[in-house]
Amino acid sequence: MARYDELAGLLGGMDSRPQADPDLSAAAAAAVVHEARLLDAGRFEDWLAGWTSDAVLWVPLSAPTHPGTDQSLLLDDRRRLAERVDWRREPSAWGQHPPSRTTRVVGSVEAWPAPGNGIVTRSTLLVDEFRHGRHQALAGYQIHELVGDGLMRRTKILVVPALGTGVRNPSFLL
Repeated sequence: MARYDELAGLLGGMDSRPQADPDLSAAAAAAVVHEARLLDAGRFEDWLAGWTSDAVLWVPLSAPTHPGTDQSLLLDDRRRLAERVDWRREPSAWGQHPPSRTTRVVGSVEAWPAPGNGIVTRSTLLVDEFRHGRHQALAGYQIHELVGDGLMRRTKILVVPALGTGVRNPSFLL
């Protein structure tokens, strides 16, 4: 439950943070843009390798919220992320066959120091998905907790307001 409280605190405290650190923001921008490129290229195994062993990906249906008491689209630990990557490669996983083709636009990257020499980031995100001859554009923001010299992802919170109203097959969101 402590990890859930940590996630809720990251999400709930984001709007009251002071002005971002420009040097940390530049380093964080490189990391989150690289993640977007890996996902758009379908390099899911490489994307998975960038997560820590205690990783959590959380996609709440609304914000502010708490992962222990409110509904989420995703609330995945490292093991579950590995299962998602395997699922993306599974021919019988009809939800992604044919696979979505995505283009992510990451912007407005802000970053602050986090305990233990980590970085907490907030960035805007636009994901354009093309599948079955149709486009779907989802906008929102993402929060990352990056740790270590390689800025590995320990936490990612993806907030997409449209999820609360229903979207067509959001299985491409990672």
